[in-house]
Amino acid sequence: MTQVRRGRAPRSLAAAGLVLAVVAELSSAGLLGLSGWFISACAVAGAAAFSSFSYVAPSGGVRAFALARVAGNYGKRLVLHAAALRRVAAARSDLFDRAAATDPAQPDRLWSGDLLDRSMADAESLGMALIESTAPVAVTAATTAGAVIAVALATSALPAAVLAAGVVITAAIAHRTAGTARETEQSTRKALRTELVGAVDAWAEMASLGAAGELAARTTTRLTRLAAAREAAGRRRLRTALTTGLVGTATLVATLACVLDSTPDPATFVFVALLALGVPAQAGHLAHAAEARGTARAAHRRLTESAPPHAPSDTTVPAIRSWSTAQGIGFADYGLPPTALRPGRVLGATVDRGATLVVTGRSGSGKSTLLRALARSLRQSTEDHDHRPAALVVAADDYLFTGTLGSNWRLADPALTDSEVDTRLAELWLNGTGLTATTPVGPGGRQLSGGELRRVCLGRALARHPHVLIVDEPTTGLDDRTARHVLGILADLPDTTLVLALHDVPAWLERAAHVVELPLDQKEP
Repeated sequence: MTQVRRGRAPRSLAAAGLVLAVVAELSSAGLLGLSGWFISACAVAGAAAFSSFSYVAPSGGVRAFALARVAGNYGKRLVLHAAALRRVAAARSDLFDRAAATDPAQPDRLWSGDLLDRSMADAESLGMALIESTAPVAVTAATTAGAVIAVALATSALPAAVLAAGVVITAAIAHRTAGTARETEQSTRKALRTELVGAVDAWAEMASLGAAGELAARTTTRLTRLAAAREAAGRRRLRTALTTGLVGTATLVATLACVLDSTPDPATFVFVALLALGVPAQAGHLAHAAEARGTARAAHRRLTESAPPHAPSDTTVPAIRSWSTAQGIGFADYGLPPTALRPGRVLGATVDRGATLVVTGRSGSGKSTLLRALARSLRQSTEDHDHRPAALVVAADDYLFTGTLGSNWRLADPALTDSEVDTRLAELWLNGTGLTATTPVGPGGRQLSGGELRRVCLGRALARHPHVLIVDEPTTGLDDRTARHVLGILADLPDTTLVLALHDVPAWLERAAHVVELPLDQKEP
């Protein structure tokens, strides 16, 4: 029931926004037509001798349309943007849920930097399609229907049919000629951005290899392609604007010609002329809506193709039964698969609150798989009572986002100040290399060394104060002295149970209190 309610609220908000958009545009069209008729009728009445004209009702209608337009536009912006932002948030949340369920060993996983950035942009395109594509189509359809009915009532069916046909032709041209101009331009821009980031990051290495000229030529080629894509998109949009403008002019002329056959009064003629001028112009805006729709479709296709479905039966994380209490955590019924060096067996362990469980074994023994299974099970079985994560994982290849050290750590704790970040960097022995909260990390953290990157990811996790901290290979890239210091910080966390994956337990840690070892390569007696 919770999922149903969460789904209904965004849909209801989007429907309300579309209704307000239609009301605002119909009020604009009504204001245009009625004010033109009113001005023309006043002019005719003023020019005729001994004529009378009641202005009370028309002037009241003009004021009503004006107020409705202002209120509708204001409400439309508020409601549609709120609905679009909710869609973006839902799409990004679903994206991260599926990414968390993805096997990190897959080469095309969502957590890779470029793919993640593109997927986030695709999620935004899906959400904003409500404003850029759906709303213009609904507004054009409602405005056209209202204008056709008004023209038919004011004159006859023939001018109304001509106006409707002109709008349909304009909409068809706008939809057909839009093509994938925006999608082509955006994909070319993304390729150029990736090329520039890679060129800056690899410039020193390429220069030492004597390949700087080739790298510059590749970047120049990308720039040329972007300029060509922009020029082609501009030409296509210009052709569409000219064609829809010609069709709109022809629609205006044909509609007025049909109206003249019935010898209307001047006020009615102006009323029809203004509607025949405004409605096809509104239909011409569908070219932009068609581009937005094409972008949203491409984004949806990429998201569904690149992200595996989030399914409870995901075979990359085996089944496990776990529990977390005030006394500690434990797991059971974990099936460890057999290898050439050991038979398969069923594993289980219990760890006191604040103690350390060290999972050991060779590379490929299944340490990372066990840690992922335990983390998923603890997240699903533990309720959040104090806004601390039930289980937080620092993977062997954890990712840093482009920005500064401070901005990455504030993803975990937005309240962290730069001075607090600097203090925690010093605790991890990172200040000695000149790292501060304002130090840029580069794309994916590539401006940091392997040991620095590892400690920065650990520091970000510590900022969340999880109940259970699960770390895969915490000493990667660290010398013995630094590794002992970092493991000491992790082992001394007062209210956090620690689960580590290591090849071997260091002698000093093995002698420490509250350390439980779980060797995966050990054969059962």
